[in-house]
Amino acid sequence: MVVPRSASLLAKDDEFHLYAVTVFKKHSAEFVHKCRESRWTPREWKFHEGGKEAEEEELKKLEKEERKVWGEALRLGRTGYSDAVMAWVHVLALRVFVETVLRYGLPLNFVAGIVKTDGKRGKKAKANLDARFSDLGGNAVSRDKKGKPAKDDASMQQEMAGAGFSPDQGFEPYVFYEFEIV
Repeated sequence: MVVPRSASLLAKDDEFHLYAVTVFKKHSAEFVHKCRESRWTPREWKFHEGGKEAEEEELKKLEKEERKVWGEALRLGRTGYSDAVMAWVHVLALRVFVETVLRYGLPLNFVAGIVKTDGKRGKKAKANLDARFSDLGGNAVSRDKKGKPAKDDASMQQEMAGAGFSPDQGFEPYVFYEFEIV
């Protein structure tokens, strides 16, 4: 007892199809039972007078609320960002301390610093740091005949890979962490 030609496809995706069907009230229980036998999932829906206007009013109210919440979230994000950056820099400072103690032992005799660079100058600063502190690397940094640090050769890279350093990670004779603040 379905109203003839009342079935209409509302939405469809890869797995499901949503149909709207009008059924006589008297026979709705039987229709639901038959749908479930066919492994369909019937949902009951009742028409409410003025529902579209109420829905549009609700939408306007939610848009206004969204603007209010967006402003508050932006304000909280701005204040929370500085706290997050301070916490991250603190964690990096702890990592530098622990790594320095593990590499060079006690007593503590080191200076920690932050170098702010851009793309081109960053590579130059890194090369200068490598040249200046190559003596801290011990046998991990190969040297030429004049005692200056040389580029890694293939055998050195294999030894470094055996020690747990990936070829793209590299080895610095000093403790080095790179981070980006946006």
